[in-house]
Amino acid sequence: MNRKLTLSVDEVAIESGKRFAASNGTSLSRMVETFLMLLGNTPEEDRLVSVSPKLMSLVGIGAGPVSEADYRAHLEARNA
Repeated sequence: MNRKLTLSVDEVAIESGKRFAASNGTSLSRMVETFLMLLGNTPEEDRLVSVSPKLMSLVGIGAGPVSEADYRAHLEARNA
């Protein structure tokens, strides 16, 4: 069952999300829904949700690093 959800999101972020969704053949609503489904899922539950590798790369991005040094360490680990 679908329910309507109202969110307050920066306008630039919304437009960026819409472009990303369009370039990946999905909708912004579907992307948000998929992301929310993944929060707190066990690895077994994650297999039940079809997620593109690009969308999976966004999981955890909201937490973000807290300093420039943390960000650099994150980039180095990601590229290793």
